[in-house]
Amino acid sequence: MSRPGAARWLGGERIDLEECDSTNDEAARLARAGAPHGTVVIARAQRAGRGRDGRAWASPRDAGLYLSAVIRSPLPLVSVPPMTLAIGVGLCDAARTMGAPVVLKWPNDALVRGKKLAGVLVETHSQGERQGAIIVGIGVNLAAGAWPPELAATAIALDQATGAPVDRAAFLAQLFAHVEHWIDRYIAGGLAAIAPAWHERMATGISARARIDGADLEGEVAGLDGDGALLLRDRLGQLHRVRSGDLEVIRHTPGSSTGVEVARDPVLDPSP
Repeated sequence: MSRPGAARWLGGERIDLEECDSTNDEAARLARAGAPHGTVVIARAQRAGRGRDGRAWASPRDAGLYLSAVIRSPLPLVSVPPMTLAIGVGLCDAARTMGAPVVLKWPNDALVRGKKLAGVLVETHSQGERQGAIIVGIGVNLAAGAWPPELAATAIALDQATGAPVDRAAFLAQLFAHVEHWIDRYIAGGLAAIAPAWHERMATGISARARIDGADLEGEVAGLDGDGALLLRDRLGQLHRVRSGDLEVIRHTPGSSTGVEVARDPVLDPSP
């Protein structure tokens, strides 16, 4: 795992809030007002945190890191979604520097021992016919003490994953550095520049169900194809491409290629 130096542009301008509805919404507002590349919004709590497809996510005060960044890049719109994978690699590496054994689940989740530690939410904002800013939301569970009880079965916090209290400032510095590194690599070299790293960090032993061409398909997660779609291998060995983020995990045994039955993941997205 590479260890980049301190971040150069990510977090160069930083706004810290006591509370907001959504850090992604705040970052988008700042982007429309001209906020520069790398501007970051961090809130101690969110009233209306959300993940993929608008799913709600509990954001108790100081229980997590709720962060959104303004990214300005020349990428065409079609190249924006795979940026989620690059950010996931950076997030994974930052958490590993703290001692957490993190792996990645397509398209936007970081897992520890099969439970969700963190997630990424990437949104684009256009200005007329031109792409405006890309808003990158990152949510990380830091401490489990303030969680609603029902989340304990599917989520894990960084303090639980490492067995020690989290130095928030130290983790944030690592997160800025690693995420910046992998965003730069993706913008410069595209998916080919980050796909090997994503595969190295991919969660193994996941069987999942996806809807492809109107039909449900079950298979084992087999990695990425050339444009960042997920590959599922069915029981006959045939590979199928999954482009939608709606992936239902039906079996997961970390470190295994077969898996045993576990409860359905209710898609807890720790994303702003």
